[in-house]
Amino acid sequence: MSRILAIRGPEGDREVDYSALSLKELRKRIKSYEKKYGSFARFFKSYDCESGSPEEYVTLVDWECLLNEIKGRKGASLSLVKGGKRRPR
Repeated sequence: MSRILAIRGPEGDREVDYSALSLKELRKRIKSYEKKYGSFARFFKSYDCESGSPEEYVTLVDWECLLNEIKGRKGASLSLVKGGKRRPR
């Protein structure tokens, strides 16, 4: 399933298709958020939707989608490796 984030802002509309990003790009974007805010859990706990800015909300959604995309890719690759039951000899 493809995850796409559509953002409408003053500089125009843009879409981010997470399934089209490479694993390296996903990790790079997560690293930049971690450098700026710390861990996702810390950012999520401190985020307040009542007083938070629209930019912080976009950051929250983007970061969550990045993490979910990496998690989904790991799950998909592991299911290919998993085999059935071994037959007794």
